[in-house]
Amino acid sequence: MVAQKAMLEDTPHTRIGNETITVISEKARIRPLRDHIVVEPLDWKPSKVIEVVYTGKPLRGRVKAVGPGRYPLKYNGPKGKRSKSWESKSFLPTALKVGDIIELGGLELRGYLFQTFRWGSKEMIMCREADVAIVYD
Repeated sequence: MVAQKAMLEDTPHTRIGNETITVISEKARIRPLRDHIVVEPLDWKPSKVIEVVYTGKPLRGRVKAVGPGRYPLKYNGPKGKRSKSWESKSFLPTALKVGDIIELGGLELRGYLFQTFRWGSKEMIMCREADVAIVYD
């Protein structure tokens, strides 16, 4: 711990990580709110032919829990001139289903920066439906 503090003092604006110590029982049921989803990361290899050295976190996963949806925001003018926002009257349900295999965004140097937690013995990711780039059928 002392070494981490010393490292942070030497290099300001450095993020150690977004890991949390939140642990949820394996038998517990999870019910995300709004358009949030819980994703279990899958092992992923970028190439079967070329050996790629990649130390980031996997960006592909299986959906384990899905929120019901949300009311989108409405605004009273174009960007830069907005002074008011409110929730729409029409409900937008979540398009993802439990069991879908999804891809989260692009390949980044250090992986995703989504909230993580442990559900039993597995590490899970909490993100929004808007963060999903691809749904595999």
